[in-house]
Amino acid sequence: MITNLSDYLVGVAVGIRFRANFSLEDQFGKIVDDILYSKHSSFGPAVFPNVRSAVGGRQLVNEATGDSMTIDNSNFILEIECGNRCTADDVVPLVDAFRTQIIQGVMKKYGVREIIRVGYIRKYIFTVGQLANRFVDKTIGSSLEGVEDINLSFSKKMPTEDAFSQRDVDDYHNAIFNIIKHADKDEIFMSVDFQRMFLPFLPSVNEMKFDPFVSSAESFNKRIYLPWLNTNYVEA
Repeated sequence: MITNLSDYLVGVAVGIRFRANFSLEDQFGKIVDDILYSKHSSFGPAVFPNVRSAVGGRQLVNEATGDSMTIDNSNFILEIECGNRCTADDVVPLVDAFRTQIIQGVMKKYGVREIIRVGYIRKYIFTVGQLANRFVDKTIGSSLEGVEDINLSFSKKMPTEDAFSQRDVDDYHNAIFNIIKHADKDEIFMSVDFQRMFLPFLPSVNEMKFDPFVSSAESFNKRIYLPWLNTNYVEA
């Protein structure tokens, strides 16, 4: 039985998608300078020593760790690859820094509006007992023999409290599960991409309730994803 998902955490990502803002393209240089060189930056050159030009944006990169931050005219995305070098406790300040420095700082300063969605991804690799093989067996069944690779994606849609309590608000949460099993590895990769979709679009980042959203994402992993995993694929 798996009791602590954080023991299997290999990466996280957090991102904001907004209506395409083409005026940002003329300010990517200033935005990157703000992120790297602002006082007390959590994402300075020590964290992201390289900057790459991408199609329609910029990418801050740490080649040694695999971490990156992508900036374009529709997205701000932070990706942290944990591997064996960080724990869930290390992730918390980085996600919090994304809120303070990127959402409340850069996005507010450069007038990002009409937020489409916010997402928080937690990535896991499990090597628990026969979990990988059991997942293949229970997913494919016995009628199709010889299947050892799986690349599966499915989603679960859930209304938010605001959608129930506020008129003309149809916001919802969407949890996207991605599951990969390779034949040559006795392990299974799973990620949970927990999103809040704003309908109508959120007018301003000032109205973003980011901390409650992250709490909802972590609660979903613990209260829904973990019991589903244990009940169906781990426990005998």
